[in-house]
Amino acid sequence: MFRLLAILAATAPTFLSILMLRSFGWFGHEPPPDPLELAIGVAYGYATDYLPVLLAFLALWVPRWLPKVGAIAAAVALVLTVSTLVVSGTGGFGPQFGSILACQAIAVVALLRTRPEQRVPWPRAIIWSAVVLLALGRTLARNTPTSDFGCYADMKGTWAPAFYHLDTAHGLYYWVASAAIGAVLSGYRAAPLCGLVLLVPALFQPAAWLLSSAPHNCSSPLELFDWPYLIAGVLALTSRARLPDRTW
Repeated sequence: MFRLLAILAATAPTFLSILMLRSFGWFGHEPPPDPLELAIGVAYGYATDYLPVLLAFLALWVPRWLPKVGAIAAAVALVLTVSTLVVSGTGGFGPQFGSILACQAIAVVALLRTRPEQRVPWPRAIIWSAVVLLALGRTLARNTPTSDFGCYADMKGTWAPAFYHLDTAHGLYYWVASAAIGAVLSGYRAAPLCGLVLLVPALFQPAAWLLSSAPHNCSSPLELFDWPYLIAGVLALTSRARLPDRTW
């Protein structure tokens, strides 16, 4: 129970990031942030994005370290959140500040209350490590300045804003957080459900192309599939096959 609460609280700031009023960049009419504010803001961003990844690999490979090391990492993220408030006021967070702070505090407490569990069977640990790394790699590739969209379906109507929101989720680590939730809960029956989540970005374009008859600029419809997410989703869905060890 505390393990579930911990990973949900640790990933909540990632999902709340869509509600942020502004980032730690600046617009032409704003003065650039001072170096301290920028450094703390960048550190906060990394801590928020990568805390779920750290918890996932702790749970998969060294579960006895998860309560203490995970709590320390969550506390670091909490301190960085408070530090951004100190150096920049309410800027960068807006009304979401209280929710983010509360989630990080809950994560710290829940991790401290989490009981160390037996190590996940190594085949399942490898599978979920691959799931997390595939999601993380896809997000990092999408966020590189030189990345391009490749080929895509020319969607219209409600399909277009839906694709926009899904693409935004790439950059905000939504799918990485979803994979991390499954990895932390990899020994439980609920974990494969995260595979369904990862199939959303994997199958959206081919589904939209098929249902809306949108044209595409691909040499083959197979290129419309987001293959890293498709592989990750299938691995997650099949992660419990022939490995029954715990129920939830």
